[in-house]
Amino acid sequence: MNTTLPSGRWGQVLAVALAGSVAGALWFGIASPLILWHSHRAELIAERRALARHMAAVVASLPDLQRQAAVMAGGPPARALLDGAADPIAGATLQGLVQDMADKSGVSVTSTEMLPANQVGGYRRIGLRVSVYAPRWSTIVRLLQSVDRAMPRMLVDDLQIHGLPARREGDGPPVDASFTVFAFRAAKPSGAGG
Repeated sequence: MNTTLPSGRWGQVLAVALAGSVAGALWFGIASPLILWHSHRAELIAERRALARHMAAVVASLPDLQRQAAVMAGGPPARALLDGAADPIAGATLQGLVQDMADKSGVSVTSTEMLPANQVGGYRRIGLRVSVYAPRWSTIVRLLQSVDRAMPRMLVDDLQIHGLPARREGDGPPVDASFTVFAFRAAKPSGAGG
């Protein structure tokens, strides 16, 4: 068997083709996977460095958080919570506070409805659905500002406002409004809702 390699032009073409295929095999078999592996490792290292920076920032903020926790250890200030050992008592307190704010704002309370109390963490959320009549828009705004600034803290939800026809020329239109007011009271340590 004669195993001579081609020479001349065909030999050069064959040599270049063999060299190209060896280079391609080396690229796709070794170099490309190594470059891809290196790229993945670089991304992983970058992610770990970012995580380490974030964790260092969290650790650095720990003393400040501990100081804040020490200040808040006693819970919210007593004035931030409704008085009352039971939900109905706290609800009556909330109703009285809302009625007082409405009177001072010049708004007439047309109806109130106690909502079921809910356990929220170590507190009981007391809700009151209120419907009011105001002779002007500004009185509703004044009432809502009073609720916003009230102690104990109160939250307004589900606000609905309806304008009514003006009684006289030049008067602002009267307003009917309804909204829910929420406030919180301390729950019993045992977790009983009482």
